[in-house]
Amino acid sequence: MERAPKDNRFEFVVLAGQRARQLLRGAVPRESGEKKITIAQREVLRHKVEKMVEGEKP
Repeated sequence: MERAPKDNRFEFVVLAGQRARQLLRGAVPRESGEKKITIAQREVLRHKVEKMVEGEKP
């Protein structure tokens, strides 16, 4: 597992937690693996998911 980015670890943790909850509710994973939190962390580190600001369009 790669390390959390040093510039903003809090944002990494929050984003990975939100993505893990999505995976637990049935979202399709973009990485392979067994544990949902590990999959979520890899997705965030590899920029396969991004933070969306409310009111912002994709």
